[in-house]
Amino acid sequence: MRNTLLAAVLALGASACATAQVKSEAPTARLAESTATVRAAREAGAAVVPEAATYLGFAQQQVLQAEALMARGEHEAADLQLRQAVADARLAFALAQAVPLENEARQLAEQAERLRRGLR
Repeated sequence: MRNTLLAAVLALGASACATAQVKSEAPTARLAESTATVRAAREAGAAVVPEAATYLGFAQQQVLQAEALMARGEHEAADLQLRQAVADARLAFALAQAVPLENEARQLAEQAERLRRGLR
């Protein structure tokens, strides 16, 4: 029983080491993804939509932090920063598209209400 437990602990430790080695590679693909997602959000107008600009700024900062982490060899931390950057950039992109449409819809509804009241 004791040998089985020891073998299980050793196997788990070896597995953790193997996983750590795989994750120690620089997350260059994730860096490219996050950079492209930030660029798409910027091109969608996220910088001029206040609700989106906040998240675009977060994403840009996280990419910069991830690059610094990668330079220091902290690849797991960099990967986490890049994952967050992608999420924030996607949110910025969505807000850049949705907020102007919501504003336009609100204005059209107000205009329709004014017209309706004027016809009575």
